[in-house]
Amino acid sequence: MNMTVALISTVYNEEASLTRWIEALKAQTAPPDEFVIVDGGSTDRTASRLREGFEAGNFPGLRVIVQRCNIAQGRNLAIRNTNAEIIVSIDAGSVPDKRWLEEIVKPFREFQDVGAVGGWCPAVVGNAFQKKLERYCDTPRDAIAVGGDCSPSSRNVAFRRTAWEAVGGYPEWLTLTGEDWLFNASLHFIGARFFYQPSAMVTWEARPDLASYLKMMRSYGYGCGELRIGAYQYSCWLATTLIPPLILFSRNPASDIPLRYLRNASSAFGWIAGRFAGRKPPKNWKRIKGVWISPEAADVQRKPRTEVP
Repeated sequence: MNMTVALISTVYNEEASLTRWIEALKAQTAPPDEFVIVDGGSTDRTASRLREGFEAGNFPGLRVIVQRCNIAQGRNLAIRNTNAEIIVSIDAGSVPDKRWLEEIVKPFREFQDVGAVGGWCPAVVGNAFQKKLERYCDTPRDAIAVGGDCSPSSRNVAFRRTAWEAVGGYPEWLTLTGEDWLFNASLHFIGARFFYQPSAMVTWEARPDLASYLKMMRSYGYGCGELRIGAYQYSCWLATTLIPPLILFSRNPASDIPLRYLRNASSAFGWIAGRFAGRKPPKNWKRIKGVWISPEAADVQRKPRTEVP
């Protein structure tokens, strides 16, 4: 089955990490029909480096749009500037296998009921600090069976345009993070079938130092706080922050206690900030079974199962 494929990405101040990403995408065995990158207002040379890097590549339909926006707005803007039936998303700085694009769209050609495909995202670790993080940020290739249900990161995901339209796109009301979690949850809510495709591999580099890792964990916590998810987990992390001896009851190695304590504190305080100072969803969104649901997704969920994208 022939289907048009659009590759999208959002970037922000990625000048230093673009070279390997550009070369890996230019080496793909199956280039996309369209390629749209949204630069969310970088203050470095990201936009010009993208245009220079892909100038001699296999992407004749490349568009670089520069517009200040958050991640969800950038993803939606990129998709709205494509016409393809299948949307594939990847984050700058990650490195796709040369067959990645070919593999991640394959399930759509083989199974008409597949609404979204998630690939495998192993972390690349180099220095001693990154090796400490490996147990927290890496997922084994076989953690999910091929074709099994999944909730992929938007650094390595593909979905039908009809599915994206059905849930109203990515949730733009979120400040920064959590947009892919809620997008996935919305697709699950309307009954879209997810397909895990481990042969679609994209590697990414773990945070190289403590400061950048804690900043990331606070940001993730903030997003979860805005979404009002993970209350139990973040409450436990807050408890270990306020009463440090509680961390000794963890099943993790004692040698990681300082790192885990700081991780717990950053995440917990980020969650509190997001929960009480973060943005609120639009008034026409409803909270159903613990998840914020857009009016578009609520309308689809009420339709007969045969009409679900």
